[in-house]
Amino acid sequence: MNSLKIKIIFILSLLILAVVSTMTTYSLMHEKKENERRLSEAYEQVHRTYNETIRDTVHFYQARAEANFRSPGVLEAFREGNHYALYELMKPRWEVMQHENPSLIVLQFHQANGKSLLRLHKPDVYGDNIASERPMVAYAHANTQNVSGFEEGRQGLAFRVLIPVFDQGIYIGLIEFGIATPYFTDKIHRFAGYDAFFFVNKNSLGHFGEFRESVVVGQYVGIDISLHDESFLQHYTRYHTKLQNDVITYEQQAYDVNVLPIKEYRSHSIGAIMFVRPTDDFAVHVRHTLVASGLIALLLILIMGLIVDRIYSFVTAKMSFQERYAQMILDSVPSPVIVTDGNTLIAASDVFLQYFHYETLEAFKHEHQCVCEYFEEGGTDEYLMPMRNDQRWTTFMLEHPHKTHKAKITIHGVSTVFEVRISVLNLNDTLRYVVIFNDISSMQQQSMSDPLTGAANRLYFSMVYSHAINVARRGEKPLALIFIDIDHFKMVNDMYGHLIGDVVLKQIAEIVSKRIRNSDIFARWGGEEFVLLLPDTGLEEAIGVANSLKEVINSEEFEHVGTVTCSYGVAILKENETGEELLKRSDEKLYQAKESGRNRIVS
Repeated sequence: MNSLKIKIIFILSLLILAVVSTMTTYSLMHEKKENERRLSEAYEQVHRTYNETIRDTVHFYQARAEANFRSPGVLEAFREGNHYALYELMKPRWEVMQHENPSLIVLQFHQANGKSLLRLHKPDVYGDNIASERPMVAYAHANTQNVSGFEEGRQGLAFRVLIPVFDQGIYIGLIEFGIATPYFTDKIHRFAGYDAFFFVNKNSLGHFGEFRESVVVGQYVGIDISLHDESFLQHYTRYHTKLQNDVITYEQQAYDVNVLPIKEYRSHSIGAIMFVRPTDDFAVHVRHTLVASGLIALLLILIMGLIVDRIYSFVTAKMSFQERYAQMILDSVPSPVIVTDGNTLIAASDVFLQYFHYETLEAFKHEHQCVCEYFEEGGTDEYLMPMRNDQRWTTFMLEHPHKTHKAKITIHGVSTVFEVRISVLNLNDTLRYVVIFNDISSMQQQSMSDPLTGAANRLYFSMVYSHAINVARRGEKPLALIFIDIDHFKMVNDMYGHLIGDVVLKQIAEIVSKRIRNSDIFARWGGEEFVLLLPDTGLEEAIGVANSLKEVINSEEFEHVGTVTCSYGVAILKENETGEELLKRSDEKLYQAKESGRNRIVS
């Protein structure tokens, strides 16, 4: 007896470990997905903030350019190439704009001949052919259009906005605004909470560039990196040979790192901007969760051991020899077995409890009054139901002893068909019914598959179809159906023979089977026609599945035949619509697809 108790405790301990492990794994996977989602949203946020900052900066300085040239005398002085007059007119406006944005480090007027007329940031330097040294300036002159992007210059790397100036339709030059990189890093930090660092590709540096190479990642050199941030970035370079998104740990703190390219005026990448923000360390969280789960499992096993010991002692003391003997007989049967009085469940075998995932009969009875609550309808009256012809299922079986009785039960998405047999015991004028459930699903499996393609056959599809509709109704979830028909299949058979036609059928079935989910049902409907049932799938997603299958099949090379195409009819279950009506609508869509030229999807 003690060995049995130890065995029970061991089995229950394994069950506890399995349950705790499953729950922990599920929780960690869910939290991992949530963490990935948060990181993805954070990346999108910083990407959006960065792009909005760039766009707003361009619009802002386009407006400033227009305002400057509306100021009296500015356009005339620029047109006449009058350096001193232009400087006197623009100096107050330059001071206002610098006060408005201290990161504005360049305000320059370029004449149409490529020479610099005025640098507000260096008013004494002018008249040089800046277009010959600055490709961005030369490009803007040549195209006479707004140009923006990061470019290196005498003032270092800056985001530059070049705006062409016209006088009565005649191009007279450019006005350039240059904004230093701290302007963007400050904005990103203010609106998205990220620290930001600029990196320039060494291959993009021109003859102006003189950067202190304190932080180098592959071909990229960090710009204006403070000593405070330098140690963090040096830590990043130890584990990365190129700039990339990652979560790294530094000084016991995790940081989310996102990298976006920075582009010059032709949208070519010349570097990158790295965004860094503290985040939760998922690896530490995993370790803590595993430790906590282990302690919980150990505690549960100890409590369970004490409970089992007490219960076992009590049960063995009270259980009569006959009861124990009867239970042993039940447990010796390899199929689920129950004893009932027709209304109440009295005893059940271990196999029964294991199949329904209950530890004890009391636990089962706490949630269910009768095993018949699991019985499912079929396409015909072949399956038992709780009530049939105003009779309980046990009474119905007894009054039809020569009929083969079957029950269909689905547990955790897996359906099993049982042959149900009932026997009557009369103990001291008390009737007891012994019911045995023999699993015949494995025997039916061969009859449920199409022998040629290996896909489910129409019989199996009909069996699961009603159940899928009921599940969709109960869960208020979408359900999609796709009819697939091979185009001109008769021509394939006529030209190449039925053996080649069979090869095409099998290849089509294999292509589809490899590209659907485990929960999807793919069956051969008949001839060259297949049906695909997609639970929890809306119309747009179903059309996407059909498009994906269409592209793969169209690109597949079929031996001897070459290219084969299919037509697709897509429909989703409507409210209060029957299964037959859904089949009919999907079939009608398939007919429309074939009538309208084949090799297309109609939904």
